[in-house]
Amino acid sequence: MDPAISSLLNKKKIILGITGSIAAYKAAGICSKLVKSGADVYPVMSPNALYFINPITFSAISSKKTIVEQYVNEEKIQHISLSHSVDLIIIAPATANTISKLACGICDNFLTTAVIASYCPVIVAPAMNESMYLNQAVGDNIEKLEKTGKYFFVEPVKGSLACGEEGMGKLASEDTIIEKASMLVKYSNDLSGKKIIVTSGGTREYIDSVRFISNRSSGKMGYELAQEAYFRGAQSVTLITTSKNIIKPYGVQTIIVEDTSGMKEEILKRFSQSDITIMAAAVSDIICENKFDYKLKKNDDIISKLKFKENINILKMLSELKNKKQVLVGFSAESGENIENSKSKISGKNIDMIVLNDISRHDIGFESNFNEVFLIGKNGNFRKLEKNSKRIIARQIFDEILGGLL
Repeated sequence: MDPAISSLLNKKKIILGITGSIAAYKAAGICSKLVKSGADVYPVMSPNALYFINPITFSAISSKKTIVEQYVNEEKIQHISLSHSVDLIIIAPATANTISKLACGICDNFLTTAVIASYCPVIVAPAMNESMYLNQAVGDNIEKLEKTGKYFFVEPVKGSLACGEEGMGKLASEDTIIEKASMLVKYSNDLSGKKIIVTSGGTREYIDSVRFISNRSSGKMGYELAQEAYFRGAQSVTLITTSKNIIKPYGVQTIIVEDTSGMKEEILKRFSQSDITIMAAAVSDIICENKFDYKLKKNDDIISKLKFKENINILKMLSELKNKKQVLVGFSAESGENIENSKSKISGKNIDMIVLNDISRHDIGFESNFNEVFLIGKNGNFRKLEKNSKRIIARQIFDEILGGLL
C-alpha cells in the first residue's frame, strides 16, 4: 500500500459494511489492508452476507466482534453510538438491495440503520450482475444517494461475473476502494478556524432568452478544492459554483449561481469574513452590452444587434478589497504553459498566487478528472505540479498556501 495513503488512514475509525454478494469474500482483503494501515475497523454484516462468508473471518482480521444483529443488549444503543463515532463508513460489496434501502431510508438491519444514523461520509462499492447495476431503478437510487453529498460511489468494473456472464458489475479493486477512503477522512487540522471561499465552473452570460456565452469548465477543480478544505478542518467552506449538475461536496455550503454578476454578489456577502478565497471559476471575459429578454430571430438582423463589452474582473476587484491577513488565489486558463502571461496577471496586484491551468490538452484541465498546473507566487517564483488527480492537485495547492505561497 502507498505509505501516503496508509498514513492518512492511521488511527481512523471505520465501519466496514459487507452485504449479501458473492464478492463478500473480497471484503476480507479490504479489511486486512485497512487494519495494516493502522485503521480501527468495525465489521458490520447484513444478514444475507452470512450466506457468503463467516463473520469470524472479519472478527479475526479486525480484532473486533463482527456486528450482525440489529438488536442486542448493550449499555448504549450501538447503531447510534458506533455510527456517530466513526470517521468513515465503507460498504463493500454493496448489493442493489442495500443501495435501494439506503435511498429509501429503510432501516431493517444493523448496517442500514447505522448508515442512515451516521454523520460521516459513506463509500459505496457496488457488486452485482450488469443487468441489475444498469437497471433504471438501481441507477435512480444511486443518483439519489450521490446528490445528498454524503454518499461516494466507487464504480464496479467490467469482468467475469459470478453468474458466468461478462459485464459491468465486478467489485472495484481493493486499492481503488482504499484510495477513495483516504480522500474522505480528515487529512489534517491545518485549516482549523479558517473560513474558505472557492468558486468554480464556467459562467453563463446570456445574450437573449436562450443563447449565452460560456466555456467548457466543469467545476471539478473547485469542487476538489472545497472538499479538500473541509477535510483539512476548515471552520467553514463555501463553494460558489455555476455547475448545477455536479454533486455537492460533503460538509460544504454549496451556492449555485448563473453568471458573473450572481457570483460577485455571493462572494461580496462573505469576502470580508473569509481567510482564504480561491477563484477557480472560469469567468467569461466578455458579456453582451444588452441582454434581450426574447429570442433574437435570424432574419431580424441579429448580428447588428449584438454588441459586447469587457466583463467585470472579480479577482481584480477582490484584490482591491483584501486585507493583509487574507489570502487570495486566482486561476489562469492558458493555451499551453504561458507562464509569463500568468505572471502579468499577478504582478503589482494584491494577489497572493495564480494557478496556471493549461486548457489546450485533452488529458487535463477542462472536463477532466486530472490536472497539471504551475503555481506562480506574487514574488515571481513558480513551480510545477505534475499531472495528478484534481483532488491531489487541490491538496498540493493548499500545501503551498499554508506553506508560504512560494
